[in-house]
Amino acid sequence: MSNLPNILDNPFDVHKLPATPEIFLELQALLDENMPPIKKIIRTILSDPALTLRVLSLVTLTGHFDPLNSTITIAKVINFIGLNPIRELLENQNIFHDELALKNETLFDIHEYWKHSLFAAFAAERMATEMRYQNPEEAYTAALIHDIGKLAIARFSPEKSYRINKMYRSHSNYFKAEEKILRTKHPEIGAEIAEELRLPVSMSSAIFRHHDDHTLLRYKNREKSLELIVFVSNSISKIFCHREHANHYFYEGQENANMFLDFSHTQYRRVVRQVGDKIYKLIDDLHSRSEGLRHYCITLENSCKTVNAQTTKLKEAHNLLHLKEMELKIMEELLPKLTHGKDIEGLILALAQSVSTYVNMKYTAVFLFEKRTNSLINKVHFGLPPDDPMRWATFDLNGSKGTIMTTFKDGKSYNIKSYTESLGENCYSMEEARYVKNFPFATIPILKWKTSIAVLYVSHAMIGQEISKEEFEIFNKFCRYVNKAIS
Repeated sequence: MSNLPNILDNPFDVHKLPATPEIFLELQALLDENMPPIKKIIRTILSDPALTLRVLSLVTLTGHFDPLNSTITIAKVINFIGLNPIRELLENQNIFHDELALKNETLFDIHEYWKHSLFAAFAAERMATEMRYQNPEEAYTAALIHDIGKLAIARFSPEKSYRINKMYRSHSNYFKAEEKILRTKHPEIGAEIAEELRLPVSMSSAIFRHHDDHTLLRYKNREKSLELIVFVSNSISKIFCHREHANHYFYEGQENANMFLDFSHTQYRRVVRQVGDKIYKLIDDLHSRSEGLRHYCITLENSCKTVNAQTTKLKEAHNLLHLKEMELKIMEELLPKLTHGKDIEGLILALAQSVSTYVNMKYTAVFLFEKRTNSLINKVHFGLPPDDPMRWATFDLNGSKGTIMTTFKDGKSYNIKSYTESLGENCYSMEEARYVKNFPFATIPILKWKTSIAVLYVSHAMIGQEISKEEFEIFNKFCRYVNKAIS
């Protein structure tokens, strides 16, 4: 059972892990080509820890994958599921705004994180090749995602990430800051994520131990493992990420490579030189491609937000115009009767019919007060099915309760969004529930000289479809017109 819910403030979701914006865009562009270049797509996915994890999880989380006895690569994933599931991963994401929000809320720099992860991956791959490790891509992938715990803390516990990074910037030890605030450390969180995503056990173990030199010492005379490669690659990456301390990390990496992997000085220096060449080529390519695109995409995202806001306003204006048109049509129908308010029942009938026709209410009914029986009786209705009990509904003035009766007695309108006992005994009754069912509805009193003579009932007759505020106002407005006409 995963311990992540007890560590992170928000539920972990691999598909919400933020990717580096430039890599994300490059992958999107490659997938949009008529003939997508598979090798480039694989290389691009393997350039980003979050994208790599998202894509790997498309297979590792299926029943076909056994983390104890299987290896996994991006090429295998694409061969197994194709490109469409990967395209779906990239839909509907505001990558640049998400990146800026992440940095502001957490002080976490996704580009610094990306550089360290990618440089470690380059180093792991070169060392694996140098020592003839059986699966260099596995070493590359494990090193690429070794710090995934840090990314998860930033994404799913932003407030705690902010406090950790603030302490770290004040010259605190990063591990001590994590332990003080989280009561755990990012390697443990990363290993929990790897286990939840059912990654190969060797990768989970490498993530868990990538800072654990004391535990790794026992492996000195053993066959070289993935854990050792990732541990040493972490040191080599720091040479290029922390230039002010490059000399220190160079010798730290050399000592670790010699101690754990039996690398000679010549082998180690060759690996570092090859990693450096690859890094500088990558950075040059990325900068030349991304600067203009980055500015363009931020502008485009801002434009999209503006368009969405304007679309929302336009939709609201259109709905308002539609309601005004309905008002005019109802007024045209009622005006002749409003000016001659003597035929009270005829006027109320016309109101109900107009509401049913022009406001598109599925159920419309009028409960008229009958003095002889001292009760409210459904005398006028539109849209009710032939066998609906609401057609014959009668409420005794002395014994009945519920919203319809309360509307009549109090002369007050109600817009009921959910008909439950929480409405209280005055507005809810088992008797009325039989008629109104679970549909949202509204009730408006019709008054003569401030005394109720009827109740208008309206409903869309669909669970969850409420009477809108604007519709409710229209019903109240026309009932007031009727009230004045008959008074």
